[in-house]
Amino acid sequence: MKALKAVVGIDVSKDHFMVCYKSRDSKVIKGTRSFNNNESGFSELLDWCSKRSDIKPDFAMEATGVYHEKSTDYLYKNSCQVSVVLANKIKHYAKSQNIKTKTDKSDASVIANYGLERNPAAWKPMTPKFFLLRQMCREMLSFKLDLTRAKNQRHALEYAYGISEQVLKVKDEQILFLNKSIRIMEEDICRVSQEDKAFDARVKLLTSIPGLRVITIITILCETDGFASFNNLRQIVSCAGLDISEKESGQMKGRSKISKTENSHLRQCLYMPALSACSCNKPIKGLYERIVERNPTIKRKGIIAGMRKLLILVFVL
Repeated sequence: MKALKAVVGIDVSKDHFMVCYKSRDSKVIKGTRSFNNNESGFSELLDWCSKRSDIKPDFAMEATGVYHEKSTDYLYKNSCQVSVVLANKIKHYAKSQNIKTKTDKSDASVIANYGLERNPAAWKPMTPKFFLLRQMCREMLSFKLDLTRAKNQRHALEYAYGISEQVLKVKDEQILFLNKSIRIMEEDICRVSQEDKAFDARVKLLTSIPGLRVITIITILCETDGFASFNNLRQIVSCAGLDISEKESGQMKGRSKISKTENSHLRQCLYMPALSACSCNKPIKGLYERIVERNPTIKRKGIIAGMRKLLILVFVL
């Protein structure tokens, strides 16, 4: 497939990033180089690109934890089109091209080819309010996971042989600290959300959905940037990894399951509300009971359907 643009593929790591500048039919390499993953490195990248060609290139990189965030923000602020692609998409694309080499240079080349052929959507930064709330909500969810782990460990210690009282005391103090941290974080999240009157009104409207707490609603909205880039239900369900992945070929029929791709934070914050909604939200309760009636040994299917239904309700309202 021929492309009528130039793309710089970027493979990012903690300290450095490797770039590959390609144009036209993705076979013409204008150059490859490594830069430091800091502001001076980003500036050098733009100077280096300007010397390669008169065409202003697009930039494509894969999402690598948090290491790509500073570079995407810098390039965006300098009026460059940046695309951030999920790592599994780049991985499957490389397999489709029968690429067996795995180095920083080859990865940057693959990402550049992907940008030329697939023309991924341009990245846009979140609004500062949603970005702050997302950080706070993710930290709160992390505390909740730690709390669950600590409680399970405390329960196991009760049945351990010859366990020290000092160890139990330390574990109890850890649980108290996590409970306090979660409570403080939830109060701060609510305070920040209430500073924006329009956002606060939207949250209050969504609390009319039985089973959803204020914190859950805020988490959903900040993880999706207020659904700013979503056009239909299929996109939002796929973003949460709640879309169905089927495996059928000829006479073989595998087990269908949810894809669990993309945003795991959405699934984490929806699970407990879905459990509650399956008993207090009449439409979701009816859906849950119908699914459980067909699959009495797999009740989680009904819970996952409830998660998907809650997410859709937040989106449409």
